[in-house]
Amino acid sequence: MKLIRPVLAVITLLALLVVGALAALPYIVSSDSIRLHLAQNISAWTGYSVEIRQPPRMSFFPVFRASLSDVTLSKMNDANAPFMAAERIEVEMSPLDALFGRVAFSETRLINAHFNLSEPVEDLPQFVNTLASSSGRLGLAIRQARNLAAKKSENGQNADSQLQTMPFGRLVLENSSIGFTTRNTEQPKEITEINATINWPQTTSAATVKGKAVWQKETAEYNLSVAQPLLLLARGMSQITAQVSSKPLTLSFDGRSNISENIFTEGAFSLASPSLSESLHWLGLSSDASYSLRTTAEDAFSIETNISATPQRIKLADIALNLNNMPAKGAAEIGLGKQRPIVTGTLAFQTLNAVSFFHTVTTLVTKVSEDEQSKLYDDYRYYAPPRMIDTRLLNSADLDIRLSAQNATIGAAQMTGLAAALQIRDGQAIFDIGDAKAFKGSIQTSIKLAQTENGQDTIGIRLNAANIDSAAFLTALGLSDPILSGQGNLSVTAETSPQNLQSMLQNARGQISFTLNNGRMLGFDLNDFIAKMKSEGFFALQRRDKVSLDFKRLDVKASLGDGVATLETTKVETMQGALSLTGIIPLTDRSLALSGTLSLPLPEKEPAEKPAENGEAADQTGEAQTPDPAPTEPQKPETENLHFFVGGSWDRPFISPSK
Repeated sequence: MKLIRPVLAVITLLALLVVGALAALPYIVSSDSIRLHLAQNISAWTGYSVEIRQPPRMSFFPVFRASLSDVTLSKMNDANAPFMAAERIEVEMSPLDALFGRVAFSETRLINAHFNLSEPVEDLPQFVNTLASSSGRLGLAIRQARNLAAKKSENGQNADSQLQTMPFGRLVLENSSIGFTTRNTEQPKEITEINATINWPQTTSAATVKGKAVWQKETAEYNLSVAQPLLLLARGMSQITAQVSSKPLTLSFDGRSNISENIFTEGAFSLASPSLSESLHWLGLSSDASYSLRTTAEDAFSIETNISATPQRIKLADIALNLNNMPAKGAAEIGLGKQRPIVTGTLAFQTLNAVSFFHTVTTLVTKVSEDEQSKLYDDYRYYAPPRMIDTRLLNSADLDIRLSAQNATIGAAQMTGLAAALQIRDGQAIFDIGDAKAFKGSIQTSIKLAQTENGQDTIGIRLNAANIDSAAFLTALGLSDPILSGQGNLSVTAETSPQNLQSMLQNARGQISFTLNNGRMLGFDLNDFIAKMKSEGFFALQRRDKVSLDFKRLDVKASLGDGVATLETTKVETMQGALSLTGIIPLTDRSLALSGTLSLPLPEKEPAEKPAENGEAADQTGEAQTPDPAPTEPQKPETENLHFFVGGSWDRPFISPSK
């Protein structure tokens, strides 16, 4: 009992001393001292000039904390806008250290801070160099690490264990922002609502960054881990893992990188997006910063690759890509040194939907109503004006992608052995199919999108098909019951303005030629047609079941212009005769205005016998000798020409015989 009393007395005395010290702390610790030490520590850590315009306010419960308002951080001898301006900085300190005149911060909190960067990729090495040149503890540690890294590279020894260890603590950003410009545009950009926690207990330990931020009105969560941050600041390589998750995209990286004038990164990279076009705009790769596409499932995108990157070039190896459920493998390279990125590469698809691929890469959009156009989506996404194809993103990048596919489709057309290329350059997009097997023959085609100087969108199409099955080709065009069957060749060149279907037909210009050999015209009864031509004055041309017209050759040549298809030559050669058509076919109202001729050969007349003349000589038998007839050119068989007009509509033509 006697021993317990002194112990309790000592404990009570110590408790009274602690409480008294805490009570006296506001009077012992000077606010000017806190402000001075805070300015000195920030300047020493960063190498920047610090200005604190307001005296600090201190609180002592539940932790000892100092709050400083209106703090700026500027480059030494720089009269421009400050590198950082914070509405408030709060620091947590050890009360015991404060009692003994030492000011050490366990946590620093930046509230409503704004950072100004001229160009992030270029400013980051400059910021690190500024830290390294400072006279503070971090600057000394970085310089020591750089020296050790240089010695390590010279003698190959591991000098990591010699790095200087010192406490760093935790840095918290609340509702902060970063303003910057890019090398390709002077328009300022801003990352807002940054809330992040940077944990770096000691300079030789790993560091983590975790938080959220808003870019282009979308919230992104990020998580970064750096294995050797001090070596990273010393221009060395450090293992890094990073994840970013947002509505437009999610990405991850696991590899290594450095921070220097020649930034280099390599490792495993993956990205997934529900809409490639949406992600391109969100990342700032759109040429029109105020324009975006609505998110659809038609351009879902994911990629896994091994990446190696510098500020000028990005190489992607072992690509495993999936675009709108079309997996592919390949390699690519992205050049970043010019005004627009330059993308080159190869992709091999197992199955390729060529129309979907072309639509996705050239950002085709759907027509929307005027009410939908006026709606804002998260203040920055809105629908495009009503147009079938949008070419405004063609100036975002230059592409040269070589494609191959074992199986491919263009609409309902099935192809095998496809070899193609997609090129986007100087505001033009060209999709070329150099070779493909289709319709029991081969095809070559090219689709070109462009924009004229006055902003008019244009689309050009070139198609060459050899030895194709016409029935299969017409079925692929949407004719469920095609009228022609046979093997032949097709050539199409056309150009139009794709604002809408009506304007496409009205503005179309081009040529069409089509040849079939030894084919059939299904549903056409030539004998019935001849009988009606001779007996009726006006009749409807109707397709008949289980009837066809065999022909030796079919030739069609037409031109497109002013919303009209002009048949320059249409000739069908059959065993019974020849049928020809000329005239115009308006494309907008589906009407017909044609004139035709049916040429039928007349039966040949048998020549009459010629009697022998009296003056003719007789041979020894007494019979008259007939001289050999002089050779004559064969006479063309006489024909009967039936002329007629074709009117009505495409699906219900009418025939009017004429003299």
